[in-house]
Amino acid sequence: MKTAHMLNEPGFLVYATLMETPVRQMIQECPKDFTPSVSIAGCEYLVDYGSRVKGRFHRVNKYKECSCGDPHCPAIDAVRSYLRAGGVRAPDPVRMPPCPICGGRTTRDRNWDGKYTHELGWRCENGGIRHFLQAKTEHIKQNIAAHPWLIPPVPGYPGVRREDVITWEECEEMNHRKFLETGYDPTQ
Repeated sequence: MKTAHMLNEPGFLVYATLMETPVRQMIQECPKDFTPSVSIAGCEYLVDYGSRVKGRFHRVNKYKECSCGDPHCPAIDAVRSYLRAGGVRAPDPVRMPPCPICGGRTTRDRNWDGKYTHELGWRCENGGIRHFLQAKTEHIKQNIAAHPWLIPPVPGYPGVRREDVITWEECEEMNHRKFLETGYDPTQ
């Protein structure tokens, strides 16, 4: 048996039970003065509009910014009403460290979280994502300098260093030099 949600008329929500036999319906009236539920999720407020609304969940932070990007989102007013009615305040967020490039304020950006390194993504107020990527590049360069081995040496095997591996450009240049010296073209 499957259940489907359908909007029949304004103010009524129809729950249709899909069976091989004829469809049975149960009509439940939705209240006109619906107020979304507000709860705390981390350092933000989670506003739930219910399953009948597309874009069900909205996250509102302490700076009165909604996750949907709309500066006049009704979720901000719902949080305001929740707090005026004596609701519990969300904890203050942990401050992000300053930008290592310019020293400016940083804000969290979950789109740039490290999947394997588990490092937090951020954006700088001055340089944006560019400063994040510059800092990440410097971190990678330092890591490569500290660990030059692709395959570390073990007794009986000398290992492979990064500079031992050639790129396709270097390989093409070597083949071109060999062609100029001997006249032999391995590609033909």
